[in-house]
Amino acid sequence: MVRTVKFLFLLSMAAACLNLWAQQKKPNGKPAIAKTEGSEQHKKILLPTVYLGKSDYSGGPIKTEEFNKLLKQGLTSRDSLGNKYKVLGFGFNYAERALYEDSIGNAKIMVDILYEFCPGDTITSNVSASIYERIKPGDTVYIERVTVVKYLPKSNKVQPDADAIGAKGLKCVIVK
Repeated sequence: MVRTVKFLFLLSMAAACLNLWAQQKKPNGKPAIAKTEGSEQHKKILLPTVYLGKSDYSGGPIKTEEFNKLLKQGLTSRDSLGNKYKVLGFGFNYAERALYEDSIGNAKIMVDILYEFCPGDTITSNVSASIYERIKPGDTVYIERVTVVKYLPKSNKVQPDADAIGAKGLKCVIVK
């Protein structure tokens, strides 16, 4: 039994070594070259950044009044080269901290979560009906799954919706 286990272990190690050796060579028999920063093989995909309102705010701590003002303006998006994008839709997550009492009277801070998909660049009327009165320090808003299309150069027209891409989301932490 021990000899069988040793044999199987030796066989599996040999298979693993062969697998690693095969990965070191390209299909044409030449050794693989490492990807370097300047080569075409190594490209970073840079997603457009999403901003709250017509500002440069892209996440982090924000005061309640400022958040309400910027949220009413909707979302904007642009990349690091200054190309503008139209926001087609996004997921709006609102995590509201609240104080609750359990069955024996112990106070607990818990989080209520509201999620709504918002087509376009502004929040839906269902959310806007209550969000501006509910938002308070300690709450967090996540804007994620943002889809955008690029504006065509030197025009106000956008690419077709079929060319939509994802953009970076943002996290807003409401502070005093």
